[in-house]
Amino acid sequence: MRLLLSLAAAALLNGTALAGTVVAADAVQSRIAEAIASRIPTSGHYKVALADPTYQLALPDAAENRWQIAALTYSAARQSFEATLSYNSGQGADDYVELSGRAHAVIDVPTFARDIALGETIGDADLTTLEFPAGNVNPTLITSAQGLAGQAARRFVRARTPLFTYDVAKPISIKKGDPVTVTFLLPGIQLTTQGQALNNAAKGDTVSVLNPSSRRTIEARVTGPGAATVSAPGITTASAN
Repeated sequence: MRLLLSLAAAALLNGTALAGTVVAADAVQSRIAEAIASRIPTSGHYKVALADPTYQLALPDAAENRWQIAALTYSAARQSFEATLSYNSGQGADDYVELSGRAHAVIDVPTFARDIALGETIGDADLTTLEFPAGNVNPTLITSAQGLAGQAARRFVRARTPLFTYDVAKPISIKKGDPVTVTFLLPGIQLTTQGQALNNAAKGDTVSVLNPSSRRTIEARVTGPGAATVSAPGITTASAN
């Protein structure tokens, strides 16, 4: 798909240089990104790179530090653009500059600000963001930092790389073989018994606990390190024996 933008009269695309008569490449790239987004909206934003990353727009005094995008052609399929910038030459006519480069839609996704080791618990200070191609988003990509703090890494994860659902999990509160104190919450009664965990489990998960005296297995919900509760209907005091 190719999109031709006739933008000479669009106030949105009028740019003002900072002090002096030079407009840096970053400012030009930002203006082109806004132009593309105004016609092809995206949930994130467009990342633009000029073919010449060292480019600077030099304006004559007659331009009064003003310039605009006169025309822009963007190919979403090829993720490329061609742009024409214009400014007052001071000789009764506008001068034009032609540029080209690459552009693609990106979203900001959470990432780690430092390398995180296997099993390490994640804190708020460990999180930052990076740009990720919007066209490459898949169901396993983590797109929000909500709930990440307090989880643990399931593998070694390098800093500033995208995070996926298989990279993190709730930290293990009870490991297989650990002693577990199980509390039975019954109407008007609270009983406790000791057992041994038969599986790893995080807080809020279900852990299978073997009662060593009765050899019965109890399914309980983990409330913290070495602790779990049972409050399901139908539990009897005999279950604790």
